[in-house]
Amino acid sequence: MIRIPFEDVRLEFRRVLLTRDCPAEKADKVSYEMARNSLEGVYTHGVNRFARLIRNIDEGIVRVDVMPTVVNAFGAIENCDGHLGLGIVNASWAMDRSIQLAGQHGIGLVALRNTNHWLRAATYGYQAVEAGMAAICFGNTMPNMPAWGAVDSRIGNNPVTLAFPGPRGAVIVDMAMSQFSYGALESALLDGKQMPVDAGFDIQGRLTRDPAQVIASRRPLPAGYWKGSGLSFLLDVFASCISLGNSVCAIGRLPGDEHGLSQVFIAVHYRSIAPEKEADAILEDSLEDLLRSEKDKSTDRITWPGLRAIETREKNLAQGIPVDERVWTEIRALG
Repeated sequence: MIRIPFEDVRLEFRRVLLTRDCPAEKADKVSYEMARNSLEGVYTHGVNRFARLIRNIDEGIVRVDVMPTVVNAFGAIENCDGHLGLGIVNASWAMDRSIQLAGQHGIGLVALRNTNHWLRAATYGYQAVEAGMAAICFGNTMPNMPAWGAVDSRIGNNPVTLAFPGPRGAVIVDMAMSQFSYGALESALLDGKQMPVDAGFDIQGRLTRDPAQVIASRRPLPAGYWKGSGLSFLLDVFASCISLGNSVCAIGRLPGDEHGLSQVFIAVHYRSIAPEKEADAILEDSLEDLLRSEKDKSTDRITWPGLRAIETREKNLAQGIPVDERVWTEIRALG
């Protein structure tokens, strides 16, 4: 493992993107966000995912020359077509539009179809928080997880994020509907580690913590077992039906790597009815109460959602982003 300064990672990403005729403004956006993901500890959707993004561009399933367009609109809600553009660019555009709608109506919802992987869902929660708004974002994936009680993968480990502004920073949850994302499994496999709890089933149908076995079987555990399975299905229904885009099963019928996704971005201008000072006081009381929790023997400390990202960012800014040498060598060769 080597450590590379944030700016060096960003510039390398930008260099490679420009070799794929990516417009400079988009290359700036994508390179910054993917480097930021790793800076804040989400290596699976940063450095470790970059080569796959470039392959998807080379294959033509991610287009660098398009922007989303609005298809239908009514008051505070819109659905839009992403035209298979860069997932980060499309999602950032959609959240910007949702924030604009929330500024006019108190809440904004933009459903985006025909788009690509947005990488880190929390990115768009942070985007709303920076505008002083709360956010809920979710989307679908290709079929990569069995419904509870099933063997074959027919639902997605669909991601969801909730974000709320606070005086200590964004309070934010970003999670997949599987116990561990495939990115987390691949990262553990790369590091030669087991998962801390059962992650899924092996090919014989036995529960296992071995990431290689779960990847091979394509049977990750839904988060919360049957609860995560049901929530995954409804997130897919909301995203695909409101955007009029691909559902998980339709994405599974598309050739090639995962693409043509459906996503929803909701911004809430809560300060229009709940003054910032009063809302902050309620949030602060909740955070303090949480931090007073009595720890069990397996826990070194209690944290609130979003704190570890802040701490990881500070550490990696000072020491550099930890990068597997094999991954970095692959990226350097992409140009």
